Amino acid sequence: MVVISALLGCQAEQGVVQGSHYLWTQQGKLINFPQDLRGEVLLVAFFYVQCPDICPLIAQRMVQIWQALPETRGVRAVMISFDPERDSPERLREFAEAHQLPEPGFVLCSGKPEVVEQLVQQFGVVVQRTPTEFTDGGVSYFFAHSDVLFLVDGAGRIRKRYTGTDAPIAQVVRDVQQLRHQQ
Repeated sequence: MVVISALLGCQAEQGVVQGSHYLWTQQGKLINFPQDLRGEVLLVAFFYVQCPDICPLIAQRMVQIWQALPETRGVRAVMISFDPERDSPERLREFAEAHQLPEPGFVLCSGKPEVVEQLVQQFGVVVQRTPTEFTDGGVSYFFAHSDVLFLVDGAGRIRKRYTGTDAPIAQVVRDVQQLRHQQ
């Protein structure tokens, strides 16, 4: 699996997530992102359930950060799938359970392809669909994508970005706490 460098796949910090983006969650609920989460500090990552390597590592790093936080009130971890064709609420729920993502703190979501594409563009994440043919003749696809974890403040501004698979836990915890105290 090809991972696109975090530096290649991101826009400038301090961007604001614009507009209403209706997404379904792993519980099958419809949320308006980021409006429904305003006032909370968000750790945001983009992923897809069938990812064989990088996405599970990003999820693991997010859990490590979550567990290191002395206080999780006012903080959410949001994982947005850029594979809405396959990532139904049930598949998102299976991923959350398989990777022991704590609820209600972790929200896994996806939405209509055009909505997800808008979010991918606003966050500046690079996602490239790559068709794959297997030796048995089966055809599927994977994605080459950015390895990025974003820190978003309560007003929906992207404040920091880190490499998702090895974000410095202590630094992210400090940054989250600082944003929580500023709100």
